[in-house]
Amino acid sequence: MTERDEELAEDVVGIESDPTAEDGPSDEELVGGPVSTDDGPAPGADAADEASELQEPEEEAVDWGVLAEQDPRSPGELLAELTEAEARRDEYLEDVRRARAEFENYRKRVLREGTAQRDQGRADVVARLLDVLDDFDRTLAAAGENADDGFVKGVSLVREKLVGTLRDLGLTRIDEVGVPFDPNRHEAVQQVEAEEPVDGPTVAELFRPGYELGGRVLRPAMVVVQQ
Repeated sequence: MTERDEELAEDVVGIESDPTAEDGPSDEELVGGPVSTDDGPAPGADAADEASELQEPEEEAVDWGVLAEQDPRSPGELLAELTEAEARRDEYLEDVRRARAEFENYRKRVLREGTAQRDQGRADVVARLLDVLDDFDRTLAAAGENADDGFVKGVSLVREKLVGTLRDLGLTRIDEVGVPFDPNRHEAVQQVEAEEPVDGPTVAELFRPGYELGGRVLRPAMVVVQQ
């Protein structure tokens, strides 16, 4: 055996006797690390964790004493700010009361103006119908005793119907005789001397009746005044 063969034989014997030599990769090398014996989280653990995270945090009690100590403002400054806030509150409340009063006055004014306009419109219509009523009176006066009874009766019925309608609207007749003369309700067309002493100007005779509606004179009565 040559010297080279002896060296090769020694190398082979050394490899076979090396206790650190292994036949193949270990289990740790196959899986890339140590094998874990933990089976993982229990079923439902993730859902429980998520539910706990979704729960609202409990409100912490507020310690006003601590907050007051931490507030850099002095008691005098706090009192001044409180007084100013109360003044602004009173001002706002006064503005609200004023606005409410103005609206109430506006509402009443609108109602009052609406009523006045309605009364004025009714008075204008009734005043126009007074001329028609005068025409009926003149027609009956001109008919005389020799007029056809049917004609007179028909005209009288129409006149009475018109008078009833005007009365329902609130029209009243001014035709008193022997009452004190009232320049607001009477128009003097003639003055005569009284046969007996009177206290003052008095209505002695009626020429044409007057009318008033709701206390408002639409047409004064034309009268003869004695005094």
